[in-house]
Amino acid sequence: MDKQTQQEMINELEGSDRDVRGFWAFTTIAVAVFLSLYHFYIAGFGLPGIGSKTFLIFHLTLGLVLVFLIFPPKKGLNQKTVPWYDALLAIMSFGVGMYIIQNQTSSSIISGRPTDFDLAIGLALIILVLEATRRVVGKPLVIIALIFIGYFFLGEYMPGQFFHNRGDFERFVYEISYRNNGIFGTPIYASAQFVFIFILFGAILESTGAGQMFINLAIRAFGRFKGGPAKASVLASGMMGSISGSSTANAVTTGTFTIPLMKRVGFKPHVAGGIEVAASSSGQFLPPIMGAAAFIMVEFTGIPYYQIIQSAIIPALLAYVGILFMVHFEASKNGIQGIPKAELPKGRKLLLQQGYLLFPIFVLLYYLVVERISVNNSAFFSIVVLLAMAFFAHRFKESLGRSLLYAAGLIAIVFGFQFIVGTLNSGLYQLNGLFGTDVFGTETVRWKPEMTMLVILGLVVALVFAVFQRKSKLGATPFRYSWRNVVEGFETASRNALSIIVACATAGILIGVITTSGLSTKFTRIVVGFSETLTNMLPSFMVTDNTQLYFTLVLTVFACLLLGLGLPTTATYVVLAAIVAPILTDMGVHVLIAHLFVLYYGVLADDTPPINLPAYATAGIANAGPVRTGVQGFKFDSAALLLPFVFTLNPTILFLTDASWYEVIFAIITATVGMIAFASFIQNWLIHKYAWYERIIALLSALLFIQNNWVTDVAGIVLLAILLALQLIKGKYQQSKEQTA
Repeated sequence: MDKQTQQEMINELEGSDRDVRGFWAFTTIAVAVFLSLYHFYIAGFGLPGIGSKTFLIFHLTLGLVLVFLIFPPKKGLNQKTVPWYDALLAIMSFGVGMYIIQNQTSSSIISGRPTDFDLAIGLALIILVLEATRRVVGKPLVIIALIFIGYFFLGEYMPGQFFHNRGDFERFVYEISYRNNGIFGTPIYASAQFVFIFILFGAILESTGAGQMFINLAIRAFGRFKGGPAKASVLASGMMGSISGSSTANAVTTGTFTIPLMKRVGFKPHVAGGIEVAASSSGQFLPPIMGAAAFIMVEFTGIPYYQIIQSAIIPALLAYVGILFMVHFEASKNGIQGIPKAELPKGRKLLLQQGYLLFPIFVLLYYLVVERISVNNSAFFSIVVLLAMAFFAHRFKESLGRSLLYAAGLIAIVFGFQFIVGTLNSGLYQLNGLFGTDVFGTETVRWKPEMTMLVILGLVVALVFAVFQRKSKLGATPFRYSWRNVVEGFETASRNALSIIVACATAGILIGVITTSGLSTKFTRIVVGFSETLTNMLPSFMVTDNTQLYFTLVLTVFACLLLGLGLPTTATYVVLAAIVAPILTDMGVHVLIAHLFVLYYGVLADDTPPINLPAYATAGIANAGPVRTGVQGFKFDSAALLLPFVFTLNPTILFLTDASWYEVIFAIITATVGMIAFASFIQNWLIHKYAWYERIIALLSALLFIQNNWVTDVAGIVLLAILLALQLIKGKYQQSKEQTA
């Protein structure tokens, strides 16, 4: 499956089978590339003389325009052009956005007394956002939003704690459309400020051929082992999933290559598809980028990025350990072997040809974790290095002398640009008087001295790899990067961001209703009160200090799985962070633990049938049923089903306690052992198939490792030792029986 076919498959799964040509194709690409360039520039140089609110409005406006140009009212129309009504909606979206930008500081908006026309524009914005969300994300989120809107207006008819009398139409439109606690609140701010630039980083990285490199590295590392292609799929999908904002795109990108390999060595089609679903979705939980959720979490929690990824790394790795053991047990009980060593990619050749593509990720981590500069600047610097390397890696090998001249010219341009920025801005500013506008400011164009160093760094890395390729008598990187690939990367980034843009805007509506109606505190009281009632119903000998918290966590899990059905994982996290996470923090759970808890179950919701887009993607590749594939995806991800309970009750593995290093190591080991025990329970296999009582022992052992207590840990280890002994005895008995026969 070539890249164009992959993209068409992703577009169709995510709601767009419109395939336009000519003028509309050019217009769509131009808007998409401009949107990416707009965010790329602001990430590197800051806002060019516009306010932060204008930045958010323009971000959403262009997103809405693209939605109506790309996504039809429903799938199956097979449109070859943009119909008049969608062109009208795109124009309306742009007009509404421009009106709000021009009038955001008008007296009617500032004073909170919007005119009738202000209200009409605000209502149009809400309707456009909901319609765009329906097209891109699907009906579930829109239905949730409509329920909340209905609650806002019907609050005076609600019983008990749900009662409120704030359901005024003018207040609703004003709060949602013009204030900072509605559409232009925290979710859309996170989308514009943090998420988009990392979607762009991932799209450009993928456009350089990095996805295939990750797959080949994973095949090289795990391919020869039992069930090797499936284990390689887990590793490759984890690497891609961390930098991808879409589980579906990740599943298609890696699954195209790994699913046929899994089927070839003996995995059933629906199992192969399910493994890819679990591996692709769980990448959203894996640092350094966590599918962009980490950066939204910074905004919601106020916790620094480096602390978030520090806390998230162990649970994320444990989740993948769980999937790997699920795969291992599946391969063991079905006798599935790996790929012959002779057929594996050559690791040394692979690293020499494309290993430079790992370098921008290290640059990103250096700026984020070591230098701790802004998230936007870190991504911007990484993209600059990546583009410089990608352009010259192949060309240095083809023609070193000529390419060195081009490289020197590029360095001269980048270095010299800082000296003409002032003159350029002065000229642009003069155009205001000439055309009677105030579009250009005194700092419309900006530049940074670091650009020269970054370009040189990228060129040096590309040159070093080219020299080593020559000395090793290897061919150049198999991917020749061009301007066309740059355009594709920028266009793909905007397309991939649309689901997050509209979902974050709709999440803003939810938050606006929750805030304006006072539902947030009421919802928390209801859940906490219900968990307290359940606790009081238990006999006293069954009640511990954490019993009420257990009930709250279980109720939270169901809320996460329900609210996350059919939503992109990043959008799911935004909704859950606004609605569900406060319940846990009010119960005394650390704010970071609460957000990681809802993020994990939000990711798991993406694997939950029947609404499971990644399963539809992998099922199409594997030629299997989507529901059956989705069930397998949930199964392979469920090895870590209890993991959030573990780190909530044992925050040592999140590095949030003052525990000593050996306590941290012991906590990680016991959590790992518990995950393996739970995976064996689900698969009904350890070394051999379980007897019914062995399976119960495995489950009890896994449950004992949840509680942070040395007594339960020792009991869990003892049970697991007994289980292992029973399995070994069973193996010897079966071997003796076979020899006798």
